Amino acid sequence: MLTLFSVGTLFVYQRALSYSEDAYDRALIESANDIDQLVRTSLNNNGRIDLLHSMKEMQDILLTDQYDKNFFSLLDEQGHLIAGDGKLPLPPLDAKATIGENPIFYDTVVEGRPVRTVFKNLHIELTGEPHSWRILLGETDNKREMLAGDILTGFVVPQTIIIFLASLLVVIGIRQGLAPLESLRIAVARRSHNDMQPLDVSEVPSEVKPLLQEINRLLERLQAMLEAQKRFTADTAHRLRTPLAGLSAQIDFARVQDNPPQTRHALDQVKKVSANLNHAISQLLSLARNDPSAWQSLHMKTLDLAMLARQITMEWIEPAKNQRIDLGFEGDNFPCVITGDPMRIKELLDNLLDNALRYCPRGSQVTVSVTQDRTLSVEDNGPGIPAEAREHVFERFHRGIDGRAEGSGLGLAIVKEIAEIHGGSVSATEGRDGRGVLFSVSFPAASPAF
Repeated sequence: MLTLFSVGTLFVYQRALSYSEDAYDRALIESANDIDQLVRTSLNNNGRIDLLHSMKEMQDILLTDQYDKNFFSLLDEQGHLIAGDGKLPLPPLDAKATIGENPIFYDTVVEGRPVRTVFKNLHIELTGEPHSWRILLGETDNKREMLAGDILTGFVVPQTIIIFLASLLVVIGIRQGLAPLESLRIAVARRSHNDMQPLDVSEVPSEVKPLLQEINRLLERLQAMLEAQKRFTADTAHRLRTPLAGLSAQIDFARVQDNPPQTRHALDQVKKVSANLNHAISQLLSLARNDPSAWQSLHMKTLDLAMLARQITMEWIEPAKNQRIDLGFEGDNFPCVITGDPMRIKELLDNLLDNALRYCPRGSQVTVSVTQDRTLSVEDNGPGIPAEAREHVFERFHRGIDGRAEGSGLGLAIVKEIAEIHGGSVSATEGRDGRGVLFSVSFPAASPAF
């Protein structure tokens, strides 16, 4: 619009100059004709010319302009000045070549100012002899520029207002038209990276609806691929559990036999590896069971988080005691009511405690706590996690820097999945006194629907 406006303004200005030139050229030739008529009426009966009586009328014709300064010259055949100021030069050579009976116009400069001049031949008879005099009449270009400026202003001002209003309407129209897309963008930004539900295209502009429909088809294909991957993981884990159980039974049978020390040590190592593999398979099943779409299979009910956490912690006292780790529970005697799936929350806390016992050395302390703001925490004074690595510990198959701990790298990923399907969040921070690590899981308030 600005480009068209600039081109239009230039075109209008050129046309305005042309119109003002035409208008004031006609006025200038009219003045030259008036001078012609005055000169002719000044001829007396003897065929002589007396300009003294006509000079006042000429001055009245030439000096009535309040905007421009006028110049006038009346020349004879030899170019001698008969009347006027004599400041106007003759037309240039190319203009003289076209001089005939019709007046000609040309531009010149007088007193340092541009002047528009008309040249007109005057044919008269004096004492019976023909003479061809020349009338030169010029004026500065103030009125012409003012008229062109008025025409330009008359074009520019309305067009500027129209462009401003049009731009405002375009901005408002685009914002109103794309408002559904902004709402859709916000909804997509808030989604989990695993949420493959189709986008709602009912309210979006028709121009972008085909694009969003294709995106929905892509999401459907990705969802199908993820479902196939999840089924593969679950099926594989299920199929591996039976032979692993048989392998574990055979190892237990072999260990009770009378074996040489080397064989007994080898069987112990195989047993340990088998237990770790069985743990990894269980976590794979848990991860598949707690993906973002698992909310549809949750058994949600109102429960006391503090009481549930205390019961689960009691189940881990014996394993902690075997590793000489001091496991305790802290919490006031108050109910902490949330809405959740008790089995999933137990699985969450089990993974946090299993992670703590795996990575903490003997003699460490592990504390489970529940606060009134519905935050479940597990804190230890073990080796801790570097600040730069804390944001990665909830990724799948990520393991800590302590290579002595044996784990699958899935426990904390399961914790995050379970927290998210409950509408909560999980974080890892530094423990008390700068030692160990504190895992905190925040749950939303209990839903009235439950």
